[in-house]
Amino acid sequence: MKALALIFIAALAFTGCNDLKDLRPVGPGTEIPVTVVNVVKAKFPNGEDLVFKPILEDKVWEVKLTSEAAQYSSLVDFGKMWETFKVVPDGVPATLQQSLQKTVFGDGTLSAYSRAYFATTANNKLIYNYKGGNYSFEWAGVYPNTNSSAAFDQSLYRIATYDVAELPAFVKDTIKTFPKATFVMGYTWVRLDGSKLYYVMGKLNEGGMYDQLSLLFDERGKLRWMSNLFTQPGAPVSSSNLEPVPAEIKQYLDNTPELAGYQYERKLRSNINGLDSYYVVVGVGGNSRCELYFDKDFNVLNKKYTVLLY
Repeated sequence: MKALALIFIAALAFTGCNDLKDLRPVGPGTEIPVTVVNVVKAKFPNGEDLVFKPILEDKVWEVKLTSEAAQYSSLVDFGKMWETFKVVPDGVPATLQQSLQKTVFGDGTLSAYSRAYFATTANNKLIYNYKGGNYSFEWAGVYPNTNSSAAFDQSLYRIATYDVAELPAFVKDTIKTFPKATFVMGYTWVRLDGSKLYYVMGKLNEGGMYDQLSLLFDERGKLRWMSNLFTQPGAPVSSSNLEPVPAEIKQYLDNTPELAGYQYERKLRSNINGLDSYYVVVGVGGNSRCELYFDKDFNVLNKKYTVLLY
């Protein structure tokens, strides 16, 4: 039992030069609560070689394990497992590689293929090395007589919560500065480089009429982006209102090779309490698009690609 009570973080020996272990190395010496270990053992009674990595300090861990000769990766907290994927050791499906190469975003390298096993938000997950950066690649899968789709950005996990106390204190403190605002939901975007962004949604009560509020913080607690034009991340409720497009944003798009020939799909500017925030979506080649969040100084906060696969 003592061996179960204290599981130390270590690197899991998955093969391949571009797998999750290589992308996100871990350090030794962190103790894992026995309650968390028991959650894993309840789901995987035959699980062995458990290896943990803290994702949200003292709250959420990533665990890798072997069970009945198969390998798995999952998130776990004190009561549940989710985002549980089964590692596929035979390589990336040829159908995916062939379809992706037909798109304007298709000249990268896929690896670390895994399939949904339990409580996941994607059917398939991979790592995509593209233009010198690593992205978490979520693929819907191939079905007979229908198209498929995929999306990739730098967030490996998007952990949702309906309790503001589970987010850093600066989130609650910032919401308090809006006397008529209430917290609704928040996401922690855990990125492949270990950094985090916090996307927070709230409501503003204006004389009995409610308006949505979205805020994006960096991990230092700085509010970088804010808008009342979204119900969910990437789900605006407003048509384009940004004209002309600022020169700095246009220059960024023009100088991004994979966006050559882009067409604007959505151009939004928000200004709340004097903070300018920008959201731009462009389409490329008829089957690909890119979504970008820019802060007031036109720095890219988050970039997400989506592709339609044939």
